[in-house]
Amino acid sequence: MLGFLFRSLWRLIILLFGVSLVWIVALLYPYAHSRLPAIVLILIIYLFFAYVGIPTLIRLLRIFIKPNHIPLYVTTPDGWPADPVNIAVAARSEKQFIKAMEKAGWFKADKASLRNSIKEAYSIIFNQPYPTAPFSNLYLFDQPFDIGFQKPANHKMSARSRHHVRFWRLQIPEDTTKDHPPHFSFWYKHLKHLFHPEKTIWIGAAIDDTGPIGIRWRSGQLTHKNDTDTNKERDLIIGDLSSVHHVRSIDTLNAGEPFTFRGQTLGNNFVCDGTIKVVELKSNLAPTLKRAKQENR
Repeated sequence: MLGFLFRSLWRLIILLFGVSLVWIVALLYPYAHSRLPAIVLILIIYLFFAYVGIPTLIRLLRIFIKPNHIPLYVTTPDGWPADPVNIAVAARSEKQFIKAMEKAGWFKADKASLRNSIKEAYSIIFNQPYPTAPFSNLYLFDQPFDIGFQKPANHKMSARSRHHVRFWRLQIPEDTTKDHPPHFSFWYKHLKHLFHPEKTIWIGAAIDDTGPIGIRWRSGQLTHKNDTDTNKERDLIIGDLSSVHHVRSIDTLNAGEPFTFRGQTLGNNFVCDGTIKVVELKSNLAPTLKRAKQENR
């Protein structure tokens, strides 16, 4: 009973906050309308609600209601479901992992910054090359992604359309029975044969940005359109790594039943087969020509 009352009070506070935002805008509208063109005023109101008002409401909501959907998908900073978790890669080191992905034709994404975001916007609007464009932050293990890779899907090498994947490093605590990150027990149970001091394990969420303009249905923010078949995107990464002879083994981890869910983009439902592909890279990423020929037979 006490929990119900607390949840109800919390929701009432959020509702009052939302109503207050609308009331403030309505109060200021006549004043601003007499001094600004209508199109400018509409743009300001849109930017305020899409990028300030609605995200603030969602963050307030998520202070109390915590998401708990991993390993199905990663989340936005507000805690909403974003991209499906569909691949895990075991490598000798981060350096080896980056080298393997780059040799397979994938570009390491730049860090998000104001300068890089402007470059990305320019690339999308004018269809100009930027194969290392940054990604927005998504969360797994209560932390943003560690490294991202992309493969442009247009001949201009622009950020308008691209295959891309975010990876989180799975930290291995000294004591696996306590003080572990959220959902660590799931990964330890299924990937413990890969846990080794000389290995790094990366959990990834791969999707395909198919177009430059999409709308985030919860906030109205601009984003990319996405291909709903995320299994195909995961298999593309594995195929590219295999084509340069970097894959030692591929296993399939059953994480649950096949499922669909609504991601960030309006009108988009991701279709997932309920499995996670686990890829172990070879220790030696530079096989001899003779060895490569033998592997192709």
